[in-house]
Amino acid sequence: MRKLIINEKTSQLRCALYEDDELVEIHYEQNDQKEMAGNIYKARVVKVLPGMQAAFVNIGLDRNGYLHRNDLVSYQLADEKLQSKKTINHFIHEGEELLVQVVKEGTDHKGPKLTTNIEFGGEFLVYKPYGNYLMISKKVTDEEERNRLLSLGEKLRENEEGLLFRTACINKEEKEIIAEYEKLKQQFLQMKSEQVAVPKCVFKARDFLSRILNEVALLQNDIIICDKPERAKQLKKHYQKVEYFSKKEQIFSYYQLDQEIDKLLKRIVWLKNGAYIIIEQTEAMVVIDVNTGKFSGKLSMRETVLKTNEEAAAEIAKQIRLRNLSGMILIDFIDMKHEEDRRKILHIMERITAKDRTQTKLFGFTELNIFQLTRKKIRQPLEKELTEKCPVCQGTGHLVSNETVAFKLERELWEYEHMIEEAIWIEASTGVASLFNEQHIKRLEQTFGFKLRITTNDSISAGYHIRHIGDLSTIEERMNKL
Repeated sequence: MRKLIINEKTSQLRCALYEDDELVEIHYEQNDQKEMAGNIYKARVVKVLPGMQAAFVNIGLDRNGYLHRNDLVSYQLADEKLQSKKTINHFIHEGEELLVQVVKEGTDHKGPKLTTNIEFGGEFLVYKPYGNYLMISKKVTDEEERNRLLSLGEKLRENEEGLLFRTACINKEEKEIIAEYEKLKQQFLQMKSEQVAVPKCVFKARDFLSRILNEVALLQNDIIICDKPERAKQLKKHYQKVEYFSKKEQIFSYYQLDQEIDKLLKRIVWLKNGAYIIIEQTEAMVVIDVNTGKFSGKLSMRETVLKTNEEAAAEIAKQIRLRNLSGMILIDFIDMKHEEDRRKILHIMERITAKDRTQTKLFGFTELNIFQLTRKKIRQPLEKELTEKCPVCQGTGHLVSNETVAFKLERELWEYEHMIEEAIWIEASTGVASLFNEQHIKRLEQTFGFKLRITTNDSISAGYHIRHIGDLSTIEERMNKL
């Protein structure tokens, strides 16, 4: 059984998904960070790069979108012989107008990833005008029901159309499914023929909550709990088990979700046996390290390592989904010499990641005993949504030491040697100021030929700044007023 918690009393809408009473996903919507994935644009090609087999496309944002040759419908529908011989120039040219869809959000350094093989998602169907396939959700396990939907799909599908039947189709009448198919198809045809100034967004993906409900695909036994009565009333029209949370306490606090979210922003995750994992997110990849920590085991070294890695594998698979980590992910498990032990870890990862809706590929262990996998990137990781770079360290996690800042201050003071003014007033952080004891200040005053006054101010991000240069009496009078 699954449970979806919806918190929308405040302007920040949040959702949490439980599976068998275990938290597996957290989703946020923030007013200043609207998601682009799924949006469709009428756009213009601004540059084609044959060497990269890619093009940059203006969709009306500060950064152009990225379109690879393999994501062009004209390339996908070409025969293999043509595909092997022709570069992207054969399929697209600069200045051309295109209908493109965002398949991956952009980052600080990259524009969004685009495709011309667009799709429209409904409650029952995913409609792709050029998809050229017919698929049934894996969660539809009843063979008779699968055959019914396949038969219906064959009747509906025309030319190169693609259709994916969602889990919500189970036991639905054909007329409901057909009505949605016709609606989605008409939506595409209207969009394709519409005359608009390029570039322009011509279709916005579903709002945040509709997307979550659509992706989760709740079943009859699943429960929705929300903290707004009007939302509960609305959802009861479509779902059987909807509860209104009427307590005064915030719904996320009641379910102790705020504490869970705080944990998800930390680098270190402790395991029940005393071992721990470290999660490092970089622009290029995610690196996860496993350490035995306080766990020493009771029998052999092999057993200690295996037990630690088994618990770590289960937790890592859970953290990847909770934190929405994506791209290339490398895991440095504690070294295992036996292939049998490595297979056990692989099986654990396979079992848990199979529950993840986001496409995940496991490649197993490399020659260096590094476990590698990839997870499709659709949206930003949780850390990116909830945090911003430190203005001092710019996200590196490292600050210049107090000693380094103190030496820098001394070098700057040398530039004022034998100046006309009587004194200099410097504000510095406590750590930097502590390195200038009374004797050291006297030596500097004798060397430079002026008086030096240092006060502390820990709000200075650079470590220090020169506040005033002038008469000593004026400086001391101002210092006394602090």
